[in-house]
Amino acid sequence: MELETLQQHWDALHALPRFRPRYPNEHVVRFLMTHFAVEERATCRILDIGVGGGRHTRLLCELGFQAFGVDISTEGLFQTERMLQEAGFSAELCRAEMTQLPFPDHWFHGAISAGVFCYADNEALPRAVAELHRVLRPDGVAFVILRSDRDYRYGKGDPLAPHTFRLTIEETNEYGLVQRFLPEEEVAPLFAAFREVRYELTETTFDARRKRNSDWLITVRK
Repeated sequence: MELETLQQHWDALHALPRFRPRYPNEHVVRFLMTHFAVEERATCRILDIGVGGGRHTRLLCELGFQAFGVDISTEGLFQTERMLQEAGFSAELCRAEMTQLPFPDHWFHGAISAGVFCYADNEALPRAVAELHRVLRPDGVAFVILRSDRDYRYGKGDPLAPHTFRLTIEETNEYGLVQRFLPEEEVAPLFAAFREVRYELTETTFDARRKRNSDWLITVRK
């Protein structure tokens, strides 16, 4: 899917209230609360890669960080800005791809990316990780949620490369999107440039346990 078409896809979704959740992912909350002391947050620059409807950018503001965010969706950025203004917050937002972050080297104290890197193909995913590494300060820490190969979507599409499919299921909002699933043996090598890599697996079943969402919770330190 070309970038323009991909942007249109996400623009259409973020225009709908049901695709703009208000509550943050509990694992993102736990990461931020664990790795950054309250008294240090005002001086910490944190990047939200793939802001979506803005729930995690707002969380960064609520916790007192200097918040930054990128997304390819103009509508998502608009909705994020509106959410922040309604709450009396502000953040530096810009339209950008995860593979080309418009920030200096060694700039951020931390970064989060919840369910975004999985929409990269085999070539783009390592570039996104390399960009994450580039913009983090030495000793900077980041949290990435990536879809595992145990997820129910795995294999439900046209194969493009190992563990990579253009999804053809119509039960989600992801029809036609490229999805990269990550086996456990690929987690550490993908983030090998970082001096510390830790990961956990989170899974939830639904539809009477016939389906399973499966994601890696990956914490890295530069």
